[in-house]
Amino acid sequence: MLKNNIKILSLLIGLTTLLMPAIGHTKTVITWWNYSNEGSGLNNALKEEIEDRFNASQSEIELQIIFKGEDVNGPTRTALLAGAGPDIITSSGSTYVRAYYDGGFLKSLEPYAQKYGWKEKILPWAYNLGVFDGEFYSFPQNYESMIYFYNKTLFEENGWKLPTNLTEYENLAAEIKSKNMHPFAYGSSGWQPTHEHLAGNYFNTFAGPDNVYKALVGEKKWTDTEFVEALELLKKHMMDGYWSGSLENYYANDWDGFSAQITNREAAMMQIGTWGFEIMEGFKGSGDDWDWAPLTILSEDAGEPNYQLSIGGTMSINAASKNPDAAAEVLNWIISDKNRVLDFTAKRNYGEWLLPLKYEESDFSPSVDQRIRDYLVDFAKATGNGNYGYTTWTFYPANAGTHIWKDMESVWAGDISVVEFLAEQQKLWDKARDANELIPVGKR
Repeated sequence: MLKNNIKILSLLIGLTTLLMPAIGHTKTVITWWNYSNEGSGLNNALKEEIEDRFNASQSEIELQIIFKGEDVNGPTRTALLAGAGPDIITSSGSTYVRAYYDGGFLKSLEPYAQKYGWKEKILPWAYNLGVFDGEFYSFPQNYESMIYFYNKTLFEENGWKLPTNLTEYENLAAEIKSKNMHPFAYGSSGWQPTHEHLAGNYFNTFAGPDNVYKALVGEKKWTDTEFVEALELLKKHMMDGYWSGSLENYYANDWDGFSAQITNREAAMMQIGTWGFEIMEGFKGSGDDWDWAPLTILSEDAGEPNYQLSIGGTMSINAASKNPDAAAEVLNWIISDKNRVLDFTAKRNYGEWLLPLKYEESDFSPSVDQRIRDYLVDFAKATGNGNYGYTTWTFYPANAGTHIWKDMESVWAGDISVVEFLAEQQKLWDKARDANELIPVGKR
């Protein structure tokens, strides 16, 4: 009888051991709110490539990515004000991070950065954008820059070379116009902030990154001569029809319109963000080839060719999260494998979810387009050597950032002068500085 009882007890213990994971073990759920973009396939990509793969990689944490529409910032802000929200916060960029930090809504990531060695994995400038008062608070989710795309076949047929200074820049534009083509494809219909792309280009290639930096940190005024001359030059070129043939055409042109211009020989070049790699897909089947290059330096004071730094989204941990350690494990998993990062971003045409890690040639598979590989490697090398500028949408405080594009049309219409425009810009910077609303820049 005793032996039978022992056997039964042993069986029960064994059965209980087998059932324990199913009965007693509960995963830690980590929520992450994100943008919704069904049309581009982003939703499915995030679910399959990040949520599903992370959940399959371990058994302790369950990641749940929740889509909150095209603008995740509104729902996030409302939830944070109520003391709620997701464990992992997505924002559109540094301006939002600054506001969340000032509101006390973000958990310091400094202990996790030290534990996982994040500072050694992320490009220095990108890491520094997430540092507030000496502590790390936000991850860069994506990075962008402004570059040239151009019809390589068209250049070869006409014996054109990419310009290296202002004289060559203007001479090439005149030559292209003489062929009844536009020097540059671009337009602002549907997205008025396109204006700031051009303003930023001229600030960084004419006034130069060193001067832009000094204005960002308050060592110079935006009304100083080099900034006035930069926008005067931009206005001159806009009035000369450099973009899509005329100011009116530029205003009327949308994404589809200027994408067609560069691929069907209406325009020879395009100054656009690196999201333009997606547009270059339109060259397939055209018989023409394309290439890219850094923007032309337009004055001797602007230094070497540079890449403007930009963050296209951030990731942080909610200060109200009940499981910040698990949330940090998710973030670490996302950035810990460069091959996995590159595999995912390749499926997004290198225009989304491109983390600013320290990429090298050996990190890329042979299937990656050599032109894209060259850009990513050269960007890391050049910015690591200090050859970088600054985009307005990443480094400007909120009101100054809106003004730089919203009131630009008044300058081009002749309603206000460049000097008056920049005087208002400086006033907005002074107010933001007094209110401690500036974005971290990092020393050059």
